[in-house]
This record gives sequence, structure tokens and C-alpha cells, in this order.
Amino acid sequence: MAQISFYITLLLVILNQLTSVFKNFGLSIYLFDIAVLVFTIFWLVYFLLVKKSFKLPKKSYLFIIFSLIAGTSLLIVSPNFKPDELLISGFYLFRFIIYLFSGIVVFNIIENKMMSKEKVFQAFVVSGVLLAFLGFIQLLILPDFTVLDPDLGWDPHKNRLASTFFDPNFVGAYFVLCLTLLFDKFYSVNKKNSKLETKDAVFFLVLLIALVLTFSRSAWGMFGVVVLVYGLFKSRILLISAFFVAFLAYFAIPRVQTRLSGVTDPADSASLRLDSWRNTVKIIKDNFWVGTGFNTYRYVQRDYGFLTPDSEDIHSGAGSDSSLLFVFATTGIFGFLVYLLGVLFVSFGDFAQKNKNWLLSLALVMGFILESQFINSLFYPQIMFLMFSIFFIAPYNT
Repeated sequence: MAQISFYITLLLVILNQLTSVFKNFGLSIYLFDIAVLVFTIFWLVYFLLVKKSFKLPKKSYLFIIFSLIAGTSLLIVSPNFKPDELLISGFYLFRFIIYLFSGIVVFNIIENKMMSKEKVFQAFVVSGVLLAFLGFIQLLILPDFTVLDPDLGWDPHKNRLASTFFDPNFVGAYFVLCLTLLFDKFYSVNKKNSKLETKDAVFFLVLLIALVLTFSRSAWGMFGVVVLVYGLFKSRILLISAFFVAFLAYFAIPRVQTRLSGVTDPADSASLRLDSWRNTVKIIKDNFWVGTGFNTYRYVQRDYGFLTPDSEDIHSGAGSDSSLLFVFATTGIFGFLVYLLGVLFVSFGDFAQKNKNWLLSLALVMGFILESQFINSLFYPQIMFLMFSIFFIAPYNT
């Protein structure tokens, strides 16, 4: 039953925008949110009341403390917002907590031997492959997002793989998560499992092609960090091969050249991210100690004049282009430090103890630290579901 519920939840998670139930007043509810909620609560009750063997992974402590700080921050600033704005912000804090505990539930499922860590990782990889194929279909039937109603708030992506996420940057990060799991399987400490099966090699190729077709510089950068980490610790040949492939891709695919050279273009999205960072830093300076309140960022941007009436409802308006700056702006210095320590503890704790899959944790954290400065990926639901699960179960020996 645990496996079936996990697989169903994961399937709804990757269907993402196709499962929309309600969108209005700055609030979005999806079937995957409901599925994760039911999955988390059901198994929490089971482990607490029936099995009576519930455990909190040590890596979750700081994230739980962060949740308390975020809630306290929202309570302190509550007089500054309307009741409906507080309700919506509180909903997103509740959602963050649910996704955090979904990872804790996955940890307990493994702990109670109801699933193996290998099966969970394999399911994540397969979900990425399915997402890639849905992306290939999207490129055929909806290559140009400018045909969509502007009121829907989607960015005008053209000829970029966005799949069911409707965003090439976030889906690119998802692909990198899956590719990293395959990297770790290939470079496993256990020599018996150090060779990829044929299907794994095919999965890797499919995911890599999909990643390239996102034309997401942030996702490419994240993957570059992952390759660098595994290259330094496991294989210099990997570094040389990756550099050679990247060199060929740059000269063989004109669109790659366009995307990379566009960093210096004032009209490019990279320039817009600089504006986003500046705006966030200004908000941080004015709300240094307790922040503006978790997920009140859209309303704060509106009050600062950073959002115009035409842009107030766009999806990116709810967050900063940097996850860590977003944390600092909305939960203050204490929330920022606790969250950052929580992320770093995941990697350096495993590294110091040389736990199994310590390299996986290190590669993902280093990749996320870079990539999440360009998109708010650390608070994206699909990313959180995989991220917390992988973080909590990576060192587990099964």
C-alpha cells in the first residue's frame, strides 16, 4: 500500500499544471497538492498511532525550526496585511510544511522497510523520463507560449521544453535531480552496483536531451556543478568529457550560443534577475529582523511599487528570483540563517561522516545553491517533494 500511494502521488506531482483545481485571488490549488496532503497525513497518522515507530531524521530538525520561525514572522507582521492576504500566505506556509513532512514520511517508509531507497530513487528517475516525453509532446503541440492568454501569467517561452511545469527553468532543475540520481548510481561506492543497466543509460540520454531542450541557463549551471563535484571526487575523465560535449554543443547548436551570449543583453531575463535581486535586497534592509512574513512577498512588492497592475498577477510575482534572498526577505535574519544551515547540514553532515551517498547530497546542495539564486526553486512544490525525500534518505543504508 505504501508503494502504491507513493507512486500515485508522484504521478500527480509530475502532471503539475495539468491537475489545476482552483486559481484565483493569488491562490492556486492542484490535485498534486491534495495528493501530497493525503499521502503525508495518512502515513503520519499510521506511523504515529498504528505503527508507533515514527522518527524524525536529524536533517529535518532545522527545517522544522525554520517553519516555526516563518510562522512567527507571519504572526508578528499580521497587522500589516488584509485578512485574505494573511490567509493565502498562511496557506503557502502550510503547504511548505506538508511537503517537508512528505519527505519525512518517505524516510519512515524506508525506515520501516515498506520500500527500499533504491525503489524510491528509481521511481524519481522514471518520473523524470515521463516528464521528458511529455515535454517532447509539448514542443510539438505548444512550442510557443505567447499564444496563451496573458492573463494566465505564463512567461512567453518559445521553442523551449517546459513540459507540464509550463516553465523550462523549474522542469530543468527537476531533470538535473534525476540525472544526479543516475550519476550516483553509476559512481556508487558499492562496486557491485557501480555499472548502469541499459535502461539507465537510455534514461540518462533522454533526460540529458530534455535538459538541453529547456535552454535553461540556471538548470545547465546546476548540472555543471553536479558534473564538477562528481568529476573532482570520482572521475577526471568525466570532467574532460563534459567539457568536450559542452564545447561541441556550443558550436553545433546556435540556440545554445544565443542563450549564453544573451546574459549580457539588457533585454534578456538575466538582466531582469538583477533587478529582482536589487528589489529583494531593498526589502531585506527594511525588514531585516523578522522579515515581511512568509509568502507575503507579492503584496510587499506591490506596496513597494515593484509590481505594476499589469504584472501583479504573474506567477513570478509571488517570489524573488533567489530562494535564499526570498527566505531572508520574508522570514528575516533568523529564518535565513536557520534555513541556510539546514541546507548546508544536509551535505556537510554526510560529507563529514562519509555516509553512504554523501557525494549525492554534496552535489545536489552545491547545485541548488547556485541554481536557486536564479529561480525560486527551493520552494517549488515538485522540487520540494523530491528534494526533501532525497535529502532525508540519501545516507540511509538499504
